[in-house]
Amino acid sequence: MNISLSKCRGQCYDGASNMSEAKKGVAANITKQEPGAIYTHCYGHALNLTVVDTVTRTKVMRDSLDTVSEMSKLVKYSPRRDSVSLGYEILRHTDNPSRTLQKTDHSAAEGHHITELSLTTLSEMRNEDSFDTFWESQNNKLDYLDVVEPRLPRRRKMPKRFETGNAPPEFATSEKELYRQMYYEALDLVMSCVKERFDQPCFRVYRHLEDVLLKSVRGDKTLKEDLDFILDFYKDDLDKTSLSSQLETFTSYARNNMCYPSTVSVLHLVKSVCQMSPTSRCLFSEIVTLLRLVLVMPATNATSERTFSSLRRVKTYLRSTMTQEMLNHLLILHIHRDATDALDLCAIGNDFVSARDSRKSIFGSF
Repeated sequence: MNISLSKCRGQCYDGASNMSEAKKGVAANITKQEPGAIYTHCYGHALNLTVVDTVTRTKVMRDSLDTVSEMSKLVKYSPRRDSVSLGYEILRHTDNPSRTLQKTDHSAAEGHHITELSLTTLSEMRNEDSFDTFWESQNNKLDYLDVVEPRLPRRRKMPKRFETGNAPPEFATSEKELYRQMYYEALDLVMSCVKERFDQPCFRVYRHLEDVLLKSVRGDKTLKEDLDFILDFYKDDLDKTSLSSQLETFTSYARNNMCYPSTVSVLHLVKSVCQMSPTSRCLFSEIVTLLRLVLVMPATNATSERTFSSLRRVKTYLRSTMTQEMLNHLLILHIHRDATDALDLCAIGNDFVSARDSRKSIFGSF
């Protein structure tokens, strides 16, 4: 495609070792040639791994889903297990982020805000009122599902090799207390897994970029450390003198044109800059560059992976003799269906017919 690697400022792959290995992976090799090309682990894959980690590390959910995999009718016709309900209650908050993180026009900045919003939603569920509501809803299902009331399991003492002291073993005194422990354990696990999977090295650079922009809007004088980091990392993209003066001017601009500068996010800044006139954007050219650096960091490689998924549908056994050039063209049309559907077929047909006089006699005009 004749694109210089020196212009690359972001790369996004899944967690496969050949792509993300620290020494010999594709991301490492590209970063050696262009340090500004920050590697991001695909948010969609990271979210999927978060769900897997949560289910496998929560015993009650793992046992339930093992049973579901053997008896699919349990979920389809008779979802009667509390563990299935607990998994649904927690993991249902991953459906919308999963769809959102696979959008083609999605940046790492937006993905980071979605992750923080999901964490806030999960943390708000970690209280007694939420658990009481969940417990009451499960008890209300016992009658019409014809399920016996929950009971305490048989008390089993921990094996001696796992004991670390002389304290007597503790057991749940009631069914509600037992399920409360499971409820909080599952919530803590999913939040820790989200933080672990999404806390990537690239976020350090993104965090400094975000802090420079937001602190300048708020008039915060502590942005020098963030500014020095950004100027050192992007020394070929930013001019130190121009950026420092533009940040001071941008502080005055935000104070006079933004209602609540203390609550402004990066997405608000993007919208505000897009609404500026070309002359104003020229005045804040270095800040526009900062915003571009934030937005070009990719969040997902779902679009590129759809290429492999659609290959079998495009190159069938009846089309096995097509050339590589034809296959590339068909895949582009198939993957970018939104643009393909907007094409004027009549205009394309007329261009095809007008290319040769012999075609006019055969096809006429459209």
